[in-house]
Amino acid sequence: MRGLRGYAVSAGLSGRAAEVLVQAGFSPVERAADAAGALQMVQARQTDVLLANAILPGMDGAALAARVRGMRLNVQPAILLARLPGCRLPDEERLESLGAAALDNPPDAGAVLAALDGLAARGPALPAEKAERLSSLMDALGVPDHIGRECLRRAVALAWADRRRLYPLKTRLYPETARLAGVTPAQAERAIRYVIDAAWRAGDIDQQQKIFGDTIDARRGRPTCGEMIAQLADILRWEGRP
Repeated sequence: MRGLRGYAVSAGLSGRAAEVLVQAGFSPVERAADAAGALQMVQARQTDVLLANAILPGMDGAALAARVRGMRLNVQPAILLARLPGCRLPDEERLESLGAAALDNPPDAGAVLAALDGLAARGPALPAEKAERLSSLMDALGVPDHIGRECLRRAVALAWADRRRLYPLKTRLYPETARLAGVTPAQAERAIRYVIDAAWRAGDIDQQQKIFGDTIDARRGRPTCGEMIAQLADILRWEGRP
């Protein structure tokens, strides 16, 4: 996360929170008064970080995080919720599954960076319904049980969380995938290519056509690693509620 400094939103917090985000390297930073304003800003911009009060009018932090994760976004922001020092949030156990983290209020730049690094170390959290959908898509395509399937799952989750990771694959997506899967970037790429080849040799052609349509070069006969990752990530992004 330390290499990613972009647009950030502060919601329901004092101006000090916006200053903390600037100190942490984010720019521009916009302030929202409430959850509705924060959701509008996240929808309108490619927001890298959402730092919000854990308790907002009409919505707690976990509910806000769940709403964000259900939105069709090219970039799913890292979500940080500021709580009273030493107090657990009512739904704090849900935060990890939502790719969110809690930190004490008022936050400082060091705490923000530490929380972001912790989220990056875990990797993006696919909502349960999207994780199940991804598994069913890979099953339908015939992706075998192999380390390449895990690498593909990790890569798709990363691309779903931030479509910018697809460009370029070799210097951004594969290294992040490899770190999360416990292999080298070259091994991750080879493993993903292997399971794609295996799927297109033995999988259901009708299912493959249904999922990919005419997006695959007929001369090549199967998707590239990048095409496979991008298509699955886009299905997860665009299916379901807005």
